[in-house]
Amino acid sequence: MDTVGSRSEPSLLKFLFIMVIVVAGLIYFFVSMGTGDWLWFSKNFAETPSTMVVYCYGETVQIEPGSGHFLALSEIMKSTLSGEKRWDSLSMSAETYQEYRSSPDAVAIEFFFPEAVRVHSRFKFFSNVDNLIIPLEGRHAITNPVFGRNDGLTTAGSLHLNSVKPFRDYLQDQQICSAQGSTG
Repeated sequence: MDTVGSRSEPSLLKFLFIMVIVVAGLIYFFVSMGTGDWLWFSKNFAETPSTMVVYCYGETVQIEPGSGHFLALSEIMKSTLSGEKRWDSLSMSAETYQEYRSSPDAVAIEFFFPEAVRVHSRFKFFSNVDNLIIPLEGRHAITNPVFGRNDGLTTAGSLHLNSVKPFRDYLQDQQICSAQGSTG
């Protein structure tokens, strides 16, 4: 029994427990500082776009805010971006961006946000974007990328989703953009 003024015996178990907590705290702190995101571990994406455009084989289809299509595509975007994603150094050039917008061989959907949003990840390179571009057909579409833009400039790298099929299926099922081919 310990009495006032006496010391407890050193415990290896207590020491290891304290070390695990300290190391975990340091890892969290350094990753948070490196990414600039204190919620880097979160997979949740809950932002709502203000504008949405589908680029369908050279045609531009504006999805009206508040419409059923807008709400459905927003929910698909939120659920898709809330899942697993990985960062890659693949970036979108200005030429590729224009190709998505005007090529008869490309389909892409672009989400515009009123202010910069963060897609939580362990990578600093893809943060604070005000546009998200998801190619569904055409260049790079087979890798399921999400490209970001901020103030009209493309951000470095891209995030890659497990699948963009929910977007493709919705656009086709609702006859917003009928598929001419399939790329993964």
